[in-house]
Amino acid sequence: MRLVLVAPPWNSLYRPSIQIATLAALATEGRGDPIGSVYGYLDWFQFAVEALECDPEEFVTVYDTIGEELYGLGVGDWIFGSTLAAATGPGEEPAREAYAAFLREHGVADELVERILALREVAPRFAGLLADRLVATGAECFGFTTSFSQLVPALAVARAIKDRAPERLVLLGGANCDRPMGQAVMEAYPFVDAVVQGEGEGAVAAIAAARSVADLAAAPGLILRHEGALRVSLPAVRPAETAPVPRYDEYFQRLAALPWPGLITPHVALPFQMSRGCWWGEKMQCTFCGENGSGMVYRSKPGAQLTETLKTLTERHGVFDTYAVDTILARNDNGLSALADAEVDITTFFEVKANLGPRELGEMRAAGVTMVQPGIESLSTGALRLLRKGATGFHNLRFLVLCQELGIDAQWNLLSAMPDELPEMLEEQLRLIPFITHLAPPSTVSKVRVDRYSPYFEKPDDFGIELRGPEKKYRFVHAGTGLDRTALAYSFEHEQVTGARTDEAQMLTLRRRLGARVGLWKKLHGQSRFSFRYGPGITVLHDYRPHVGTGRHVLRGADDQLFRSLVHGGRLMQAVAQAGEMAGRSEERVHETLRDWAGRGWIHLEGRRGLVLAVRDSMRDELGRAAELRGEHV
Repeated sequence: MRLVLVAPPWNSLYRPSIQIATLAALATEGRGDPIGSVYGYLDWFQFAVEALECDPEEFVTVYDTIGEELYGLGVGDWIFGSTLAAATGPGEEPAREAYAAFLREHGVADELVERILALREVAPRFAGLLADRLVATGAECFGFTTSFSQLVPALAVARAIKDRAPERLVLLGGANCDRPMGQAVMEAYPFVDAVVQGEGEGAVAAIAAARSVADLAAAPGLILRHEGALRVSLPAVRPAETAPVPRYDEYFQRLAALPWPGLITPHVALPFQMSRGCWWGEKMQCTFCGENGSGMVYRSKPGAQLTETLKTLTERHGVFDTYAVDTILARNDNGLSALADAEVDITTFFEVKANLGPRELGEMRAAGVTMVQPGIESLSTGALRLLRKGATGFHNLRFLVLCQELGIDAQWNLLSAMPDELPEMLEEQLRLIPFITHLAPPSTVSKVRVDRYSPYFEKPDDFGIELRGPEKKYRFVHAGTGLDRTALAYSFEHEQVTGARTDEAQMLTLRRRLGARVGLWKKLHGQSRFSFRYGPGITVLHDYRPHVGTGRHVLRGADDQLFRSLVHGGRLMQAVAQAGEMAGRSEERVHETLRDWAGRGWIHLEGRRGLVLAVRDSMRDELGRAAELRGEHV
């Protein structure tokens, strides 16, 4: 059966879809009919620029804002929803007015709201044109990947296909179709013939080999509409190493056909995958995380495949920037050491756990990891325990110090409003932030959400949570009558009804102060400097943090020894004993020095450990420093 895979809006313009590219690569293994790939989000980008007669460079920003920043408001889905709601919804004009008011209530600027309304007006025409193009391929089946804001765009194009060619099959897969959402999609939208739950390789291979719908009855992970009923096959969990290297040829062909390829091409990064699931989640799932859905079981490719995969991708496409889509970096056999030794100029990104130490981060930087997404979430150890992060404030601060030292861009978020949060958890972060403006600030400050598959959702009573139903955005995203939005939704409204008793007015004030202080942190970061350099028996400290910096200091003798023992973290008992012995001081006097340094924000004290918050400036480039750290901590 001829199959065409489609990546709809709002996939990142700078990332080829690894979902369809991995599945399309199955065709090179000689299984069944050819598998085509269509990058519909690039088609949409060109169509929207031309339809709205706007500047393409300006529209890149609009596209990114809708796809990334406004996902939580359902904007990308709503733009494509008019054809789906036309028969049963309240009417287009009332729908537009209600949603515009919803966006403005959430702080979306009027100019952007008007652009969103204009995009919704032209979206049905785009869906029809893309459907015409897909039907013209002669393919018998069209498969859409749906993650984040891709569900309703996929549904809009799928419906247009069925209007033109009812005999063709349309199926959906991806995170938005994981159980039970996949079955809910089929019940809500009867023009969808099938959904794939879980990993798609088995189902796609079966479709490519099939000669009729009857041949799909046993395809793994497929919910199939057949003979008036839904036929369900359980998904299969495959070894990670069986997934082929993605095939991105069609993405680059479509990119080259854009009237403005230079707008996107220089910023492209090639996605790859080394593992599936989450090894930390198997052990102790973070309370708020529903990211892996039903695919929590951790599987990792042998580390040796990392270098080979990246060499294959970069040689094939001439792009040296890469991007791991793994939920979490493998603990041991992750291949970074071999990649560091390969001496290639490849850069990459990983999501990591924030308790990595100097050797691990040195190795990452030596391997070309220039950006990371650590699961920091908070700088309060108490809040981190509530979130089951398996890390402490000490770990997170050490991670940020090391990233600053090594030139690694740390992209992280700050969460609050988790169940049982206490005022002191917010207050300690408010006190800390003025001393760490030289470290990377969080991208966002937001309240904890309750997402499907998370412990908060699966066992709300354990956390004193009462679920209040789907988030409000789903009333607009799935606007038809008679729809089971609870089954379709991923994120839910909630309220804490038991647990820690706090003054809500006080907590709201503290959260607002935290948001404001992080905003100031972002403004000050570019001018904030807090570094040190080693000399022969001395350490010179340069403290030029706005509002708290105290200038240049020279540490000698026991103070120099004490400071050095806490660089990248050290045990206080050992550090105090060594400094006291060196200077002939009592331990109490050494502790007085530590308290003084902590008051100045030179060090962070937590339990039995201390951490220098200044960043070492060794006057070497980041790779030289990375090599030094790899060797120091063997």
